[in-house]
Amino acid sequence: MLIDYAAITHPGRVRKNNEDAYLVSALDGEEPLVNGLRPHSPIRQNGILAAVADGMGGAASGEIASREGLASLAVNLFGHWGRFPAAKAVEADLLRALRHAAEGASSAVARYADVERASRGMGSTLTAAVVWSGYAYIAQVGDSRAYLLRGGRMVLLTEDQTLVREMINQGSLTPEQARFHPQRSIITQALGGPDPLRVVLGKVTLRRGDRLLLCTDGLPGELPDARLEEFLALGLPAQQTLEKMLDEALARGGRDNITALLLELSDSAFPLPLAGEAVRVVEPALSADPVPTRFLARLGRILGRNS
Repeated sequence: MLIDYAAITHPGRVRKNNEDAYLVSALDGEEPLVNGLRPHSPIRQNGILAAVADGMGGAASGEIASREGLASLAVNLFGHWGRFPAAKAVEADLLRALRHAAEGASSAVARYADVERASRGMGSTLTAAVVWSGYAYIAQVGDSRAYLLRGGRMVLLTEDQTLVREMINQGSLTPEQARFHPQRSIITQALGGPDPLRVVLGKVTLRRGDRLLLCTDGLPGELPDARLEEFLALGLPAQQTLEKMLDEALARGGRDNITALLLELSDSAFPLPLAGEAVRVVEPALSADPVPTRFLARLGRILGRNS
């Protein structure tokens, strides 16, 4: 299976540092390459990880938090998922591995901050997608976003974990008011934060021709969703699509760092969408930390040999 992808990142017109980061990893054990793309290769049976992160913390701490978080995410996900035989993989194992990887990334950011006093209080958002077995499995922490375009219509796959989103859900704020609210940047979840991490997991079926966009809030902060949909629906190559998005976001002010990662799901291994098929995000049920099924299987074989 082949997936074409492109990425772009820019500090914007206001901020001196770029605290954003992006990552694409084949989950094959190779050292994660943050803010860089290796040559495209066939997607292995354990899938591909794509993720973006928006760091915070002042000085260079935000840059460290986002990059440390993404690198740790990839390493943890390979350890809990990628190194096991794909033929024996089940969805529940991937979901647990993705959640554990995000929690491990949060712990890595927190450990770094504990050691480096100048980095105390740093943190990062995380929006990650694992494309595997015809689905995208999403992990969400903070307010970076994932969108999916199908048949010219774009759907937001994630919900911002922010103060203004909570106000919208309570009915005290409209989505349009939230775009310009003075507290719109306050997030309620972050990697490295002091509170227990709540990783929101989602699952969406993928179809041939889908375009999966991951981005930090600097992009939708300048371009409304309707404009992002227009760019994605043009059908331009992935890199050109992102460059046009970036150019307009900068022209509108570029008040924040801007990072976007676009995956083109054009391989014939993906089934064509059904007539009128809508994009539907499912939040899969996941029991609280049972023993992984593959561990139980290995344990059973060991006990069988020793009986």
